[in-house]
Amino acid sequence: MKSQQTGKNKFTATTLLGYSDGLIESSEDCDPFASRLGGRPLWLDSTSAVPEISTGICGNCSGEMVMLVQTYVPLEDSAYDRTIYVWACNRRACAGKPGAAKAVRGHLLNKDYALKLVKRKRVASAKSKAAVNAKTADAASGTSAISASGSKFDFGSVWLSGDLGSTKATGSSDKSNGSAGSLFSGTFGSGSLFGGTAAKNNDPAPLSPTHEADQKEDDLLVNQLEHLNIMPELTEHVDWPQDIASVPAQYLEFDSEELADEYQLDGRYKDQIDQAMELANESTRSREKKAGGTDEDEWADEKYERAERPKGTDVGFERFVRMVSQNPEQVMRYQFGGEPLLYSMQDETAQKLGVSKCDGDSDDEEDDDDESDNAGYDGWLHRRGYRTERLPRCEHCNGRRVYECQLMPALLSVLPLAAHAKPVVVSSNARLVGSQLLQTVDLGLEFGTMLVFVCENDCHGGLTGTEYLGKTASSMDRFAPAAYYNELVLVQMEAHVE
Repeated sequence: MKSQQTGKNKFTATTLLGYSDGLIESSEDCDPFASRLGGRPLWLDSTSAVPEISTGICGNCSGEMVMLVQTYVPLEDSAYDRTIYVWACNRRACAGKPGAAKAVRGHLLNKDYALKLVKRKRVASAKSKAAVNAKTADAASGTSAISASGSKFDFGSVWLSGDLGSTKATGSSDKSNGSAGSLFSGTFGSGSLFGGTAAKNNDPAPLSPTHEADQKEDDLLVNQLEHLNIMPELTEHVDWPQDIASVPAQYLEFDSEELADEYQLDGRYKDQIDQAMELANESTRSREKKAGGTDEDEWADEKYERAERPKGTDVGFERFVRMVSQNPEQVMRYQFGGEPLLYSMQDETAQKLGVSKCDGDSDDEEDDDDESDNAGYDGWLHRRGYRTERLPRCEHCNGRRVYECQLMPALLSVLPLAAHAKPVVVSSNARLVGSQLLQTVDLGLEFGTMLVFVCENDCHGGLTGTEYLGKTASSMDRFAPAAYYNELVLVQMEAHVE
């Protein structure tokens, strides 16, 4: 999947919709960089430590959960290949309970891309310094600093040769095209990464002064990180059991969301309603005039009053239905740093996100008196936004958690969850009636939507940016092992109206 972004903003600019694209043959289900529904988790490498097995255990019933999705979602300004895993308990009694749904964010250093990021930032920094120095010189002498100093600022160095010279800040990346085959291909280790050529006698080429300076800076950086005790700990790889609960894997494909203009639709229907009401009013006035009733002038300035919706109607759910109905087969929505599509504005999750219950109602007088285009019902229907103050912060960098993706109800029909639900074991002497009897027939997982929130900094164990990686390949080796971080899942259930 390609990460769609604009400029320097790491947040995804467009909402992407995920769809099932058919079953994956077991012999082909081996690519950790392929986005998939169901299946067993495929870890980012075969040697690094993986999440503890407790990650896949339900916090409510202590049973094994099933993986719902594993999706490859790299970010434009990150040096890491990046994957999101989501699990949920497949018992209906656990649906929506704390600990019954979990998410993990996986990181694996993409050294080729990391070196390109370092070069790109170095060039940008050099140009910025050059511009500042030029302005300073102009202010002092009144002449162009570049003209006065000739080739003082030489940008024809190795940092502008090779691939970087043709790299533009267009928001595209060779690591985010969704193709796993290109992630680790190329010229890494071939001696051509920086545009140079390998020595014919296979002896290492002499280091340039710039490279030597970079190496010294990296050695100092490593010493500082070790002193602060924030270097990654290398642990043993212990894989999960082969017989862990799972459902057959399916391909997950993404496409940009395309919607009709809701405001135009609403306007079209509003015009039709207004015309119908005007005809009804004219008919009423005509009958009253013929019957000698109320004078027509009394009604001349009357306006049609907007009908109130039934009390307790959830506008969030209405908006959810409107949005999803335009692409009903979507099983996932993705927009890093974007806006979640809430299933309800009246449940505990909505309150946790700063959406109060009154946001779902337009029955107050202020809404009735507001005659703007987005007033009352329509205003709340199109309203977006959430707050993160009540969400737990990243336990590593203390950064906020932001929305990244959500699973949609269509997933429940795409994955055979009901067929893989385990029956509830009860005593043979127990006599069950009513709801107790129904609970023994487990139809599997249910939900309205599952919202996944992640560290806004996409931190690597508390480290952010790229400076800590250093500037050379050798300094990055310490961060080569894969790492996994627990993130936040909020579940909204189908029982959205209290």
